[in-house]
Formats: sequence, structure tokens, C-alpha cells
Amino acid sequence: MKTLAITIGVFRNQVYAYRLRQDEEGRVRLELGLKGSERVWEWRPWKEGGLEQMRTLYQTLQAHDRGRWLKVE
Repeated sequence: MKTLAITIGVFRNQVYAYRLRQDEEGRVRLELGLKGSERVWEWRPWKEGGLEQMRTLYQTLQAHDRGRWLKVE
């Protein structure tokens, strides 16, 4: 899987992230993650669809995100 975009932030002392990933067949998935104990990320798939649909959803998340961003790629 190839990561297309990722946003990492902090909200109420919780480190979180969301990312767009594309598999070898071209399917795009939006995943949500929380940083757990011992610096291990726990990722969960949230939505799957076409590139444009998932990119729009990703940008909507960014527009409504209230956390303090640490990294955006």
C-alpha cells in the first residue's frame, strides 16, 4: 500500500492521524489512527472508494479538524 497523504495532530493530549492509502489495484482507503502505548499506532480503516471521493473526504476532515497539527504531507 502506498500512502498518498497523512495528517498528524494532537487534541486533548491525544495524538491522532488520518491518512489516504492506495493499494496495488488502485482502491483508495481513508484510515484513522491513534497513538497507543509504547508509541505504536493503531490504524482502523474508515471509508473506501475512488480517489476523488476519498480526497474530497480527506480535505473535508482537514477543514473541520480542531486539533493542533504536528505534520501534514
